[in-house]
Amino acid sequence: MHSDPTKNTTSVKIVLEWAKEKLLGAQIESPILDARLLLGFALGIPHERFYGLEDKILTRSQSDNYVKVIERRCKREPVSRIMGTRGFWDLTLRLNRSSLDPRPDSEILIESILRAFPDKAANLKFIDFGTGTGCLLLSALYEFPNSNGVGLDISKECIRLAKENAILNGLGLRSFFIESDWGREVTDKFDVIIANPPYIQSDTIPTLDPEVKNFDPHIALNGGPDGLSCYRELAPQFAAVLKEKGLIFLEIGYDQMESVAYIMEHSGLKCLHINQDLGKRDRCLVLAHHHQY
Repeated sequence: MHSDPTKNTTSVKIVLEWAKEKLLGAQIESPILDARLLLGFALGIPHERFYGLEDKILTRSQSDNYVKVIERRCKREPVSRIMGTRGFWDLTLRLNRSSLDPRPDSEILIESILRAFPDKAANLKFIDFGTGTGCLLLSALYEFPNSNGVGLDISKECIRLAKENAILNGLGLRSFFIESDWGREVTDKFDVIIANPPYIQSDTIPTLDPEVKNFDPHIALNGGPDGLSCYRELAPQFAAVLKEKGLIFLEIGYDQMESVAYIMEHSGLKCLHINQDLGKRDRCLVLAHHHQY
């Protein structure tokens, strides 16, 4: 066991070994990667630049900072929360306590949009229900430079955050964010609807990994007793704001396809495709007005 780096003069190599052992002891799934990412964060340099710097001696302040972030990770705080940013699609996004931490599996919604609309020069109007960080809307606008879109969220803090992320990624002029309880304030119609609503059953939340249940806002997780409450609320709103030939790209839980499709059907929406995430689980429903197909 390596000694506490705050007690002795230490190098990059030694401090990384210490951190790896600490993270392994805390049952962190990716201790080596997390140790490197967090050292880069503590030192203010990209973790890829450590090669050739293994013998670099850290200052006492650098060691102290690193110990603090490793202790936070050992308490199961996600790396993205500690660093305050998350990479999603080709964007870098800031996080706050009110926002869901975007998951790589949600990128299947962007992939699905690109399959459905291969012409990236298209002029499309997007709307994102429950925008959070803005990750889905901003990723779509990044891929479609002639398009614009609206992000909705009930949280003032998320609206502020999404606006910051839009500016950070050079998308501030084509994105608009509105504080709203889903789409109750929306009267316009859109070519593309994107949504990743809460879909976890209420009684399942206490069983989730600590990184999720202790750090993601429960309002962004809780889908009610059966995980379907938000879909029931959203279905008629989707039908009201979707253009005649528009499409909906809707994230679901891996076992919810039939239930969500049934709910959407009752609002005149037809499931055209179901696309799977990185783990080969059903994740993205593609829907349209029933009378169009």
